[in-house]
Amino acid sequence: MSHPNRPSFLILIVIAGLLAACAAPTATPAPVAPEAAPTAPAAAPASSTAAPAPARVKALRLVGGTDWGYPSPFGFNRGPGYTRASYIFDTLVWRDRFGQTIPWLATEWRVSDDNLTWTFTLRDGVKWHDGKPLTVEDVVFSYQYFAKTGSGWFMAPISDVASVTAVGERQVAIKLKRPFAPFLTTIAEPVFIIPKHIWEKVEDPKKFTGPEAVIGSGPYKLIQYSKAEGAYLYEANDDYFLGKPYVQRLEFIPVGDVALALANRQIDAFDKFGGVTDEMLAPFTKAPFRIGKAPGEWGMNLYFNLSAQSPIADVRVRRAIAHTVDRDALVARLLLGFGEPGSPGGLPPANPFYNPAAQTVYPHDVAQAKALLREADYAEGQAVTINLTYSTSDNPRLVEMLAAQLAEAGIALKPVPMDQAALDAAAQAGNYDMLLVGFGGLGGDPDQLRRNFASTSKTVGFSRARGYASAEFDKLADEQVSLLDFAARKAALDRMQMILAQDLPALPLYYTARVVVYNAEVFDNWYFTPGGYGGGIPMPFNKHQFITGLETGLKIKGAQ
Repeated sequence: MSHPNRPSFLILIVIAGLLAACAAPTATPAPVAPEAAPTAPAAAPASSTAAPAPARVKALRLVGGTDWGYPSPFGFNRGPGYTRASYIFDTLVWRDRFGQTIPWLATEWRVSDDNLTWTFTLRDGVKWHDGKPLTVEDVVFSYQYFAKTGSGWFMAPISDVASVTAVGERQVAIKLKRPFAPFLTTIAEPVFIIPKHIWEKVEDPKKFTGPEAVIGSGPYKLIQYSKAEGAYLYEANDDYFLGKPYVQRLEFIPVGDVALALANRQIDAFDKFGGVTDEMLAPFTKAPFRIGKAPGEWGMNLYFNLSAQSPIADVRVRRAIAHTVDRDALVARLLLGFGEPGSPGGLPPANPFYNPAAQTVYPHDVAQAKALLREADYAEGQAVTINLTYSTSDNPRLVEMLAAQLAEAGIALKPVPMDQAALDAAAQAGNYDMLLVGFGGLGGDPDQLRRNFASTSKTVGFSRARGYASAEFDKLADEQVSLLDFAARKAALDRMQMILAQDLPALPLYYTARVVVYNAEVFDNWYFTPGGYGGGIPMPFNKHQFITGLETGLKIKGAQ
């Protein structure tokens, strides 16, 4: 196998794209019932029909061009990077099209009467890409290694795990520090299982980027990776425990105009979070193309650093900003209606725990904003200057619109542009006054509110609020995670959203509707997973669909 860091395959892929003219046995059900599935799938197919997809997909060409890091369990960036690593590494459980938790490396699981110990039964015969068997010891090691190094997928609150122990040759027991309502979806699902025989020798996992760093048990093997081009090439693992994957090759290749590239058959699909227009979608309303849509689980937010020496440390200034920013206008003019206004409570309407009351706390009212600034001892006509840190890759019109809207109330923005990597670093370090940052996972488990806003949270990330502390919020945040009754937990989370709306450590601006546009003659099983996958990633690249070719279950389409 060629070294995955070499970019030589790009030339061949691009040429092939330009010339293209196109045209296991079922797993044992888990004894513990997972979360209920929604009544309808997240992505609705377009009305057009297309010829059925072939028995196997030899290659699926997808949009690359952005480097999301080396796809080891410790080298990736954000959700797209996790997705690329998930093709190589597996987890105990996973999710299908309907958001249903399904068996993966574990065939079944049970929880103790006190809801503290989860016992998973592993599959027989699973092997790492190097041919060595995956064992219970690998699972125990993985959880212990992630906890020890403090590295890995930031959406997994692994600090709530008390211990992980082997129970015989095929079972592993994960003991929690307390009953943890979202355990399956926020810990068991996103935490990668890694080979002990490789990683036990690695002291600094983030610096380990050799070929052994991408030896997993997953459905695909990394063949090539180019940091400069943001390109990734995967080939199917023919010895995968579910059988040979339905899609045999995944190619993430550099693309300029994604719509033109799909129309010219250079790629087979593209997805968009925002920036969608009816004009863009018009060429794809007829066969062989289809369009799938889903409500927003990705949002753009203003985060306020309450510990900064800045006017935003005063809640009255933050509330003035909330009254001045016209979120409906942002949706209408920037998203062209393909989205929804942000909720000051922090959760979008797509989340089952969304509190609609938090949405209405700050109607657009410039006069009220000016009154709040006067209460904060800013005289009429006195400029209130605030630094705004933002990514140069964000829509420049958004920054322009925010500046224009806030100027109406006498608030002047001082722009601090950065590239995305620098912005994420500044966010994690708290080096900003007001931060414009977008991220997904908002349709996933609402414990994200605790991780992002509780002063006791150990989470460090670009969505972590700085300098915010509320005793009532912290108490509710700590309690809700152990409430196993949906109604009781929702009541606590409803109140948490109202507290956030009043205190405003952040102001969500909008949630972008999601669209996937694809050539159904190549692959016709595209979908968005409600609540995301891998802990909440809202993208249409769930590996389940590529492995099975189907919406649910573990049987591979066309397999005998």
